[in-house]
Amino acid sequence: MDALAELHGRTILVTGANAGIGYWCVEQLAARGARVVLGCRSPDRARQAVAAVRSQVPAADLGILPLDLGSLTSVAEAAVGVDEQLDAVICNAGVKAARRDARTSDGLDLMVGTNFLGHFALLAQLEHALAQDARVVAVGSLAHRFADIDPATLSDSWRGSSLRQYGRSKAALMAFAFELDRRWADSSRLAVCAHPGYAVDPLTPQRPGAVETPAILRALAAPTRVVVQGKDGGALPIVHAATGADVVGGDYWGPSSALEFRGAPARVSASDQVHSPATGAALWDAAERITGVPFSA
Repeated sequence: MDALAELHGRTILVTGANAGIGYWCVEQLAARGARVVLGCRSPDRARQAVAAVRSQVPAADLGILPLDLGSLTSVAEAAVGVDEQLDAVICNAGVKAARRDARTSDGLDLMVGTNFLGHFALLAQLEHALAQDARVVAVGSLAHRFADIDPATLSDSWRGSSLRQYGRSKAALMAFAFELDRRWADSSRLAVCAHPGYAVDPLTPQRPGAVETPAILRALAAPTRVVVQGKDGGALPIVHAATGADVVGGDYWGPSSALEFRGAPARVSASDQVHSPATGAALWDAAERITGVPFSA
């Protein structure tokens, strides 16, 4: 089959699509013929990403959706603005580091508010656009294993390390996805998780306007390729989770190496906590209360 026809007719929304893992998801999906909608906070950066993708895939079918997951108002406006059927949503956008007192425009913890609660509110308001067999992919992280999720403190100020808070926000997103899949059990829809392994910019192919790393950093990082990978490689498990015929609801995909740092997409194991139905249900209730957005999945 022609690679450009493989996913023809399928439309996939990628959040945080203008850089990093999100950008590579867009380029890889577009190269296989999907229509890809880039959910981005900055319209200018979104347009730069579109130009970068089309420099590699001239026939790419791309759209831009203004979306700031750190603003519940922006999330609601974005959801209303989706006027086409979505076959998949890749929940990729995320804040990776922040001050302990950093907050969203709604006064929520910046990492949890953006990485988890923003995606929860978005999906809750996309029911009108999701295909009957739609697939949701939550982009998790190896850091989720170091996290302890307490639904009662989701919106509280964080006092621990930035890495642990990042892991907590990703663990919450993953637990939500597993809970969503349980609630979709009687439908043709499915929700899964995937992670990019240890993916770094200096090992990533360059794309002017979207991926630009100084040559000296690329040279210094080259020997590490035996252990870690570029962000193009990190996108592969996520794209597979969104499109693979062998993917089933509740899956978790990541790189195949022993440490899950690099390698081809493979099923991997998530922590017991993010798989817990009790944790998922409690997070769901907390997210509805905090965001004020009901989610009738």
